[in-house]
Amino acid sequence: GLKEGWYDGGSIAFAVILVIVVTATSDYRQSLQFQDLNEEKRNIHLEVVRGGRREKISIYDIVVGDVIPLKIGDQVPADGILISGHSLAIDESSMTGESKIVRKDQKAPFFLSGCKVADGTGTMLVTGVGINTEWGLLMASISEDTGEETPLQVRLTGVATFIGIVRLGVALFMLASLLARFFSGHSKNADGTVQFIRGKTSIGDAIDGTIKIVTIAVSAVFFLYLLYLHHSYFLTNYMTI
Repeated sequence: GLKEGWYDGGSIAFAVILVIVVTATSDYRQSLQFQDLNEEKRNIHLEVVRGGRREKISIYDIVVGDVIPLKIGDQVPADGILISGHSLAIDESSMTGESKIVRKDQKAPFFLSGCKVADGTGTMLVTGVGINTEWGLLMASISEDTGEETPLQVRLTGVATFIGIVRLGVALFMLASLLARFFSGHSKNADGTVQFIRGKTSIGDAIDGTIKIVTIAVSAVFFLYLLYLHHSYFLTNYMTI
């Protein structure tokens, strides 16, 4: 009855809600931590010459007209033009896809944002920052929504479809097994009594038992679905950043 049996459904509902809240809270906190870490990693500080004075600023504060010293291992923070250099060579593979090192001199004086200094030292004059750089224009064109799914999205969609089929199969198998066990008289209560006896068990008790079985099957499948969401969420974020 309702007075004796409400706690079965209530405990299952509480467990499901608890899993949802804990999973959502954990995902949200880890997502914030990852975003903060990623933002801190991108916020590079470097020295520039501005107004004749050398200053250390964030890469986000660079403006057109700044003079930036470059040395081996530095990342070119903006588009620019060579002022002076000594054996200066730039790895432009991130922009051109070619692993060939490009020497910078008066014949090839232009720098592209995002490239690496492979050799030498020099100084450059900033001519473009942010979206106005070649790197910024490239990222803007890539991030435009064309309506087409990326290879990662196609793979995740396939995985989601496969897991959905498996989840449905597990639910049907579990439901059929539990129902067969219940109506065949093999399911027993905690005190050892048989839950269903043909011709003796009332219709109400049979319905209550069936509802419990369906609830157990649905809860198990829903828990599997939450695990899938948990892993697919971080898979998508870590692979797309």
